[in-house]
Amino acid sequence: MSIESMPVSEIMTRDVKTADESTSIRLVARKMDKNGIGSIVILDKEGVPSGIITERDMVKLVSRTGVSFGLPVKRVMKKPVIVADIMMSARDALQTMQVKDIRRLPVMEKGKLVGIVTDKDIFKAILKNQSLLTGIISDSVLVEYKPVYDRLAEFMLSEMYLPGGR
Repeated sequence: MSIESMPVSEIMTRDVKTADESTSIRLVARKMDKNGIGSIVILDKEGVPSGIITERDMVKLVSRTGVSFGLPVKRVMKKPVIVADIMMSARDALQTMQVKDIRRLPVMEKGKLVGIVTDKDIFKAILKNQSLLTGIISDSVLVEYKPVYDRLAEFMLSEMYLPGGR
């Protein structure tokens, strides 16, 4: 199997933590902390992803003055949310993340949220099956993927010294 033929469905997390648009920023932060996760997918009234909020977003909020953490998350979430189809390849997902400067993609199937895939999920798959690495390294446009290589190297080093990332 290659990174081009591996669908994100094989490496995604199925138990996606979500919140509705009216949930307070504080409750979303607590949910992220309680579950040890880096993002929450925000759903509209129909249950469709309308945004996402990440650890980085929370750090930016904390550094701003005058932000009320009682505000609904809808006011601060990133939108529109960029998603992946369940059959998107891991390579295309990684490329999308690199182009959009994001680290996670909610995964959709027939209009429903079914999972989330992160760059770390892809990197873990590569570490488990190093033949997948050649699908990235053999690309003709190495410079275009330099941020991905840098992030992969950072991840690999963290796994050597802190297995599991913590």
